[in-house]
Amino acid sequence: MTTKNNPFLPTMIVFDLDDCLWSPEMHELYGMPNQPVQGILNPHVADKQQQLQGVVGLKNKHGDTVRLYDGARRALYELATDPQYRNVVIAVASTSLEPRYSHACLEGIEVLPGKTMRDMIQ
Repeated sequence: MTTKNNPFLPTMIVFDLDDCLWSPEMHELYGMPNQPVQGILNPHVADKQQQLQGVVGLKNKHGDTVRLYDGARRALYELATDPQYRNVVIAVASTSLEPRYSHACLEGIEVLPGKTMRDMIQ
């Protein structure tokens, strides 16, 4: 299926989480990731003045840090900022053994300042 406004765009994009959007996988963690890790949300933007700061990952008490892969961060950033994607539904899928950890990451990792992964998905 395609969107009404652009017949070349899908109506839905579904991302797998573990080892597709982020690393490490949730079953590799030794505790809940709950400590924000700050960084640049859009490192692919060449103009340093347009780079945005925010939560790029979550760390647990053992120092394990969940971060988006560079390509995943770039794709999510584009989906969040390019108006042509406003009617495309974003979803995630996972068979995680630690769904609470996945939910924490979705709620904590930002794509834009103040806009988490959870805010993007339906």
